[in-house]
Amino acid sequence: MIGPEDRAPRNPERFPRTWRQRALLAPLTRGLKIWYRPRVHGLDGVPMDRPVVYVAKHPRGYLYLEVILLGFLTFWESGRLPFRAMERRGTSLHRIPGLSWLRRHVGTIEATEEAGLAALRGGESVLVFPGGTRELYGPEDQLDWSGRLGFARLSTLAEAPVVPVAIAGADQQHPFRLALGRRSSLWLPPFPLPVPLDYWFGTPLTPPKTAEPELLAAFAREASAAASALLGRAVLLRRPLLGGA
Repeated sequence: MIGPEDRAPRNPERFPRTWRQRALLAPLTRGLKIWYRPRVHGLDGVPMDRPVVYVAKHPRGYLYLEVILLGFLTFWESGRLPFRAMERRGTSLHRIPGLSWLRRHVGTIEATEEAGLAALRGGESVLVFPGGTRELYGPEDQLDWSGRLGFARLSTLAEAPVVPVAIAGADQQHPFRLALGRRSSLWLPPFPLPVPLDYWFGTPLTPPKTAEPELLAAFAREASAAASALLGRAVLLRRPLLGGA
């Protein structure tokens, strides 16, 4: 059960559908569908009427275009609840003109438990990249969620199922990485290649009833194994770079 100390305020502002999104971002995303030629697998298994915690490998890139397209496919077109991508705030990416505007207007929220609970209890889903920068700068198509329990705790406190997501092709958008330090990179080419993307949605996983550490750890391992298996299958069945639909 959720105690009073765990309760967060309901999200005061539901996911916005502003004129900027309708006039600018929706046409941009329709253009991304032409660019990426996405295919969707397993979306029918995602609940239509309740928030979920989407979990996925962090893509090796910085533009978030595959994430924007994910949002368009999961709720703008399908009618499911919108999701808020959770991200670190105050990074160098948020100071890049244009990119900072884009991130502000696609409904991202700060990667904190309070913000995540507010979204989920306000009737919205969230998207979490448990591996974070480990996967951003790590090997292609490999998960690394060891020791990451935040998403499991968030799911448990909000009583929201976890839905593993795999985006096959996301790590092949920028074939070259120029390291600029331990936690910084220049991705090349700067604009992603037109890699066909395949979005796979796994079976929703029910969180434990209580947020006891051992239960959260076991649930996190279960979700990690499911997401890793889903990604492995997605990569195995992935289309070639310039393949057809």
